Amino acid sequence: MTGKGGRNAAINAVGVTGLPCSGKSRAAERLAGLAGGEVIQADALGHAVLERPEARELLRLRLGAGILAADPAETRRRIADRVFSDPAALAWLESLVHPLVAAETAIRAARLAGKRLAVIEAALLPVADMEHQCDRVILIEAEFPIRLDRAARRGWNRDELERRDARLAPLFDPGRLAEIGGKLVCIRNDKDDGRLGDEVAAVWEKWRQSHWPPERRLD
Repeated sequence: MTGKGGRNAAINAVGVTGLPCSGKSRAAERLAGLAGGEVIQADALGHAVLERPEARELLRLRLGAGILAADPAETRRRIADRVFSDPAALAWLESLVHPLVAAETAIRAARLAGKRLAVIEAALLPVADMEHQCDRVILIEAEFPIRLDRAARRGWNRDELERRDARLAPLFDPGRLAEIGGKLVCIRNDKDDGRLGDEVAAVWEKWRQSHWPPERRLD
């Protein structure tokens, strides 16, 4: 799609996705820094959604009063322990959270459109269909042993990483990624030596030359 002066249509939103401990956050922060953009963290939005009074009431009714704690982090831990071993409960939780997160992400990205680049960091970008909100998508990939070493720094053991992978890995199979099409770029992040930042910078420079900046809005 071509805009004024023969330039391609502007990039207003870029999704950054990948499996746990692949380096999504670092890539998103680097991209936002290069573009003067803003990172929208879908995980953080998901946490906020779970703290809404109406969501807590639904959690109590569906999963039992014991699922709720005064500490939001403890509530999330109890939810994870429950739903990851119960496919039906997991499907119910995702049907509750994903649409709300996608809607809030869309609202925040729309506020930035034409002003600043929205960098949407989301492991669940494909399953929540948030890739449709993105003009481009960056997939960060890393081998399991590398991610396991990074996971250990978070206090996760092998079982925890494998549990999270089992939930997310099907989202990144070649057939599913093919649905995203030509707007997808894959970056390997098997080294912790700064190469990820260089790779992101190279991708952004390529996009910037033909897609940036967008038409500025005055509102």
